Amino acid sequence: MLPASLNPVAQLSCEALRLGCEAYSLIGLRLFKMATGGVPAVSEALRMVPEKITALIDAQVLIAASILSGPGESLEEIQAVCRMRVSR
Repeated sequence: MLPASLNPVAQLSCEALRLGCEAYSLIGLRLFKMATGGVPAVSEALRMVPEKITALIDAQVLIAASILSGPGESLEEIQAVCRMRVSR
């Protein structure tokens, strides 16, 4: 078995796990902000929904392009899109 540094599946899995942890932390922070109420909560809720819809559409476009063009680096591209959305 290849070491994790040479195994692309292991690297992708570790990156996906890290992205999931970052997203979980961000969701917690956003929910706390919404739970405190007030104007920031409304703006946060209005910001979250379009962000998620846009991220979903971007991921679906990448998946469709990958299916049409054959196997490629689509998983890494989708992960990059998700990471960009989480880092905002």
